[in-house]
Amino acid sequence: MAPLHIPHAAIRSLRRATLLTALATALGGCAYLGTVVTQADLARKQTEHPEQRNVKHMLDRETFFVFGTLDHAPALNPEAVAVIALSGTSGETVDVNHVAQPDSYYGLNLPAGDYRLLVVSDLDRDGFYDPTEVLGSRPVSLDAEATPGRVLSDYNIDLSARGRPVDSRFRVPVQSSAPLATSLFYPKGSLRSLDDPIFAPDMASLGVYAPASFMEAAPMMFYALEEDVPYKIPIVFVHGIEGSVRDFATIIAQLDRSRYKPWFFYYPSGNDLGQLGAMFYELFLSGSTIQLQQMPLVIVAHSMGGLVVREALNHLTGAPGENRIAHLVTIASPLGGHPGASSARHAPIAIPSWLDLAPDSDFIAGLHRQPLPPELDYHLLFAYADDRTFKTGGTSDGVVPLASQLSPPAQREATAQVGFDATHTGVLADDAAIREIRRIADTVRLPVPDAHLAVLRRGGFDVELGPDYSPMEAYLIHTLGAYLDALAAGEITPIDPAHAHFVRAIQGEVAPEQPSETAWIRFSRDYPDRSALARVPR
Repeated sequence: MAPLHIPHAAIRSLRRATLLTALATALGGCAYLGTVVTQADLARKQTEHPEQRNVKHMLDRETFFVFGTLDHAPALNPEAVAVIALSGTSGETVDVNHVAQPDSYYGLNLPAGDYRLLVVSDLDRDGFYDPTEVLGSRPVSLDAEATPGRVLSDYNIDLSARGRPVDSRFRVPVQSSAPLATSLFYPKGSLRSLDDPIFAPDMASLGVYAPASFMEAAPMMFYALEEDVPYKIPIVFVHGIEGSVRDFATIIAQLDRSRYKPWFFYYPSGNDLGQLGAMFYELFLSGSTIQLQQMPLVIVAHSMGGLVVREALNHLTGAPGENRIAHLVTIASPLGGHPGASSARHAPIAIPSWLDLAPDSDFIAGLHRQPLPPELDYHLLFAYADDRTFKTGGTSDGVVPLASQLSPPAQREATAQVGFDATHTGVLADDAAIREIRRIADTVRLPVPDAHLAVLRRGGFDVELGPDYSPMEAYLIHTLGAYLDALAAGEITPIDPAHAHFVRAIQGEVAPEQPSETAWIRFSRDYPDRSALARVPR
């Protein structure tokens, strides 16, 4: 069915409607009732025997996202590395990141307090981490006044001077799991397939009703489907409440994967939206975690995910290092809040994101407090087909009222508004909506000449490379080999100083410095005749 284009004046005249939705009916659902019981039990335990782990899991207490890199790692057991957060007062183990790896990122979720972060490796391979296996440490103090947004980023731990904490006693079992795909560029555990159990419905539900438990199982929040290819345009997909990466499967199946790379912000959707927005900014927009330089970014956010992203955009400062967003697409997002969420403040246990979704919440009032970057095109996609469960006379998509999807502040900043005769979740599989998303993405232009882009898409060489090649050198030959060959042969001319240095290095005019240079010198020597080598197109 063709998309519906509605003039601004007609959109603004749509009647506001209330709706008894999943947000309201969930108050009587099994998951919510289980949460009420669990939270009461945590409160009792905290009264009888206070522990920071109890506090971390209590929905009425604030927690902090802490992340950074592990730098200058010494010899270790690469199969068993973790970051442990010990309480500075009791020595209690409050959180453990089991997917840490050297020269990459770790992530922790901690309540306010003082901690010592310990980087450990199971050096004796006995299946446990203990104080004799500490590679490095760093103290951290967390409080809302010192850490606005409750996100502490770039909290890197230097492992060059190995040290052991004083009077620390712990014995933490190594977490056994199926082998995780390794990546040269992404944190350990970030490369997953859509059918990975981490994206299953029970995990998505856990993210709403037990956010801290979700974070223990999926601490990094960044995920990808394939190893990074630098010239592909990243599209960041952001799900809604109780959603997951799988929600976008139909869209992803129709993407041109030679041109785009799907990335995901997979987050605990019960957390408060201000903190999630701050985390999204630090990961994808700040330029300090993911550095895109001139590569444009496309963001596609469904339902509540649109609010998370819009909040993240409020953190932009215009600094030169921030990543550039070409297009923002929100789909069926409750940009004016949700009337069903107003009842959350009267519930026995209030889910933080529900409180933020109330139309009169402070979060909704401040959602558009900063203008969007002038170069960003904002595409507001809305849905208007009722489903069979909720009948509202065409004033909603079965979950979110049109009056909220088309809130006046969102309309004013939208570059384009397009509606679809689809339900709230059905819009993600709607042919017309997917065509519109693809059309939007196809307007993005890479900062690379067309001749260079054509060569890049030839891929690399499908050959087995021996141990003389480092992992990065092998990646460059397998992924960018055709491009390096074309540069070396003069088929394309250098477009930046790095390219020029590459040409001079392989010609022997300067010493090789970069992996691309050492890799190509060795590869061209090993395979002087490359005409018969198989290619791996990207």
